Amino acid sequence: MTNPRGPNHQLRALLTEAGWTQEALARAVNALGAEIGAALRYDRTAVAHWLAGTQPRHPVPQLAAEALSRRIGRAVTPEAAGFPGRPRDARPADPVAGFTALCRSDADAERRVGLHQRPYRVADAVVPTPPGPASPGRPPGGRPEAGPALHDAVTFFAASIDAHGGRHARSALSAYLADDVAPLLATRPAGRARAELLVAASRLAFLLARMYEDGLLHGVAQRYYTYAHRLAGEAGDRTAWSVVVRAMSAQAQRLGHLPSALQLAEAAGRAARAAPQAHQAYAQAQFAVTLALTGDRRGALSALGRAERAADRAGAASDPFDSYPAAALHFQAASVLEALGDLSGALAALRRAAGERPAADVRGLALTQARFAGLLLRGGHLDEACASWEAFLTARERLRSGDAERALRDMRQALLPFRNRKPVADLLTRSAHGR
Repeated sequence: MTNPRGPNHQLRALLTEAGWTQEALARAVNALGAEIGAALRYDRTAVAHWLAGTQPRHPVPQLAAEALSRRIGRAVTPEAAGFPGRPRDARPADPVAGFTALCRSDADAERRVGLHQRPYRVADAVVPTPPGPASPGRPPGGRPEAGPALHDAVTFFAASIDAHGGRHARSALSAYLADDVAPLLATRPAGRARAELLVAASRLAFLLARMYEDGLLHGVAQRYYTYAHRLAGEAGDRTAWSVVVRAMSAQAQRLGHLPSALQLAEAAGRAARAAPQAHQAYAQAQFAVTLALTGDRRGALSALGRAERAADRAGAASDPFDSYPAAALHFQAASVLEALGDLSGALAALRRAAGERPAADVRGLALTQARFAGLLLRGGHLDEACASWEAFLTARERLRSGDAERALRDMRQALLPFRNRKPVADLLTRSAHGR
């Protein structure tokens, strides 16, 4: 912490407005630290120092401002909370310029640290403006032909996430965007070539966002999702835009921001109405999950039905952005049914999801087995749950994935009450090194 500057009356006023104690703010900052992979242990005494004028080190001012923003319901900057210094990152009006700057920051070892410590901002989880009409001469959702190298990169990195987890090859994709994709965007091609290049860049940004999200670095993931939808919007591709907004909904949902998740999912569904069937299924499945979590049973089942019908009509596709695997749809269906209280239906859906995961989708299989085991345990089927967790541990050994690590911690916590049973003791011993 830096030297005191005098009492922080702005922070005290915001605490009063939020109805928070010093301890409550400390807990909220610690929780936000977990969202960026930082294990923080602040308590009320630390907040008392901040109120006295002590300037905490980066990224605590950003975390405190975001915590207060979420509590109060309006955007609060670090400066408004009495923490002068590092400015809030600006968003250039030109998406190409902004994306290029982001990629260069991410590729720079010193600047990357600050970027990775950026918290997820609920105020930024709003529905962006959808693109206008598609660029002439290019069908919406069509595969970009901006060169075989870009298409191969999309295929490679999408497969890498499935096979090895989001923490594998992340720096490679970051460097590829900075060293290869950004210079291509700087050439400013015109017409169809420009639209195709923008969509290819959008897809690669989307994949890097997924990698960061799987690495539990939600703030930087949000930044890449933002530029992924802005690049798709600049290309006039509503289908590519809807794919990104749907993923933004899923991120907001997993972080517990259901109003944002619902609005984003609804917007993605609207934008995908004229899209290929696989994209419609992808959007409607997420809309169904958010509706179920908000308690809208009829709406959730209706959206899930639309997703299933669209998936049935979708043809086979080799491009990862033109297909929606059946296993992924079953996984989403399980989330819908679990949220609606149908445990047996959720278990059946997860069983189908596990059975249809291809061998190359190691991450998907691991997370499916972990979810399946957790629901089995809730249903009182301890031995079956242990067998499913065994399969999870086998798959997890091949992954570098924050989601898999979190599933491991959840498994250990769920099994602790049964630690005297031999199958459970064996699982806890096998998994001890992964804590």
